[in-house]
Amino acid sequence: MAGLHLVGGAPGSGKSTVLPLLAAEPFAAVDFDELLEPGGRLLGTVIASPAASALWPSYNGLWARVVSLLLRAGRPVLVTCPLTPAEWAEATAGVEGLPPAEWARLDCADADRADRLSVRGWQQGRIEGALADARELRRLVDREFTTTGRSPTEVAAELARWVTGGAPGRDRPAGSRPGDHLSS
Repeated sequence: MAGLHLVGGAPGSGKSTVLPLLAAEPFAAVDFDELLEPGGRLLGTVIASPAASALWPSYNGLWARVVSLLLRAGRPVLVTCPLTPAEWAEATAGVEGLPPAEWARLDCADADRADRLSVRGWQQGRIEGALADARELRRLVDREFTTTGRSPTEVAAELARWVTGGAPGRDRPAGSRPGDHLSS
């Protein structure tokens, strides 16, 4: 069965920037935001809003089914998403055809994340929420691909090597905590 690679990333980590660079790779690469219309809508409902958080488990479940369909092609699948491993496990309950996922996170220094989100027009409270999400992912997912100080092309190449079996990404050193080197 084809491998499933999930790359969690809090807002501002670089998921949308890196993803198009994976299009020519011998695996499917998709992002949770790709089903959304402009403005974060799906079927007329603004999904990409905290006000729609009650719908997020259903949206995550929809993605689990989409991923199972992609895996039918027999090629590896890389999914970038804002989920934690526990949220993915909940989303996949009852979905057939999904192998265990290999997890990594796309991350960046907190200052980089704040700058990127500020350029998008995010208010400070929302930026703080994204920084908290990043801290949680650092605690939960050891394998890291950082976008700080690296070009999107470099990050995409490293992700491609990981998915195709050429490189494992960087696991944190013994005795360190995820993201220790990223906070500013």
